[in-house]
Amino acid sequence: MAAELTGTYKGDQVFVTVGPVLISGFSDGDAITVKRAAQLYTTKVGIDGGVARVRNANKSGTIDIKLLQTSKVNDELSELFYVDNFNEDGSPILSVSVNDGNGRTLCSAGQAWLKAVPEISFGDAIGTRTWSLECADLKIFVGGN
Repeated sequence: MAAELTGTYKGDQVFVTVGPVLISGFSDGDAITVKRAAQLYTTKVGIDGGVARVRNANKSGTIDIKLLQTSKVNDELSELFYVDNFNEDGSPILSVSVNDGNGRTLCSAGQAWLKAVPEISFGDAIGTRTWSLECADLKIFVGGN
């Protein structure tokens, strides 16, 4: 059987929005990570080998975004964080989306918030700033390219 090209991935066609902010200035490597907080099912095996499963209702998860320290988006995310930090009414709750424009993967949440400001380091090379968003209702569709 002959080898077959299964698709083409283009990192510059992955689009991320956090509230009103279109994210740019990503770091190299795995710049965007999306992960559910819990598995869909947990299992319990009895002494006779019978297996039961429980559906987990937890739809929360985390989206981590790694930006170059030089990205101006760091300023915009800092502003969103500090609005939330100084408002005691629970705002802003943000929408977030990760869309592979050259493929079919789509991740989104209608209720997300920035967990903390990134850890900051300075050295002899351009560093990264990792922004972590907690999502109450993370939806993930894993598609191909």
